[in-house]
Amino acid sequence: MNNILQFMKRNYKIILVVIALSVGLWSFIPKEKSSDPEKDKMLIELLTFVIEKGHYSPATIDDTFSKGVYKDYLNAIDPSKRFFMQSDIDEFAKYETQIDDQIKNKDLSFFDLTYSRLMKRMDESKEYYKLALDKPFDYKKQESINTDYEKLPFAKNVSELKERWRLQVKLSTLSSLVEKQKLEEDLVKDKSKTLEEKLKEYREAQGANLTPEAEKKFIADTEKRKTRLLKPMNN
Repeated sequence: MNNILQFMKRNYKIILVVIALSVGLWSFIPKEKSSDPEKDKMLIELLTFVIEKGHYSPATIDDTFSKGVYKDYLNAIDPSKRFFMQSDIDEFAKYETQIDDQIKNKDLSFFDLTYSRLMKRMDESKEYYKLALDKPFDYKKQESINTDYEKLPFAKNVSELKERWRLQVKLSTLSSLVEKQKLEEDLVKDKSKTLEEKLKEYREAQGANLTPEAEKKFIADTEKRKTRLLKPMNN
């Protein structure tokens, strides 16, 4: 229990974000009956009580708190800045110091707005992804991509966002190719090793944790892999 309370103490802003977003998501799920606004208010009231009256250092819900939640929340839902544009952030900015007031007033406007906009941008990004794969990538062309997302500004427009997606997809594809090449090279190296060499490496890696049963299983698995690799050659 103490560990849980300590976690809540350290991460109360993130807990707020998760619960508040959950409430926002709940209001977007189709239901047979309309959403109950009293239930939304009750959840926010419960959240407020936990933050202010819980069994750990209480947090004052003020503008400073609001700014912290605003920053953490946007970082959480678009950490790599591939969905929102600067125009979205400019629109959200008016809520930076209003989240505390919205919590107190049981108002979910900010979370509803950001959620609906995120869903819209994510849907649009599907087209950006397809466009990125329309033409083969030129891996000889020198290009760079900024992966310091914390310092990376949001895209100014759709064209810039599309280019960001193209570079990200190219990087992901190139990383996959490099990883595949490395696996193939490792496989070639592994083929040239004798069972004794592999067993020696395995023993060194396991150290004091090695058991006779584990060693027998390693030998059996190694022999099976060798058999599977030799089958195509014998057919």
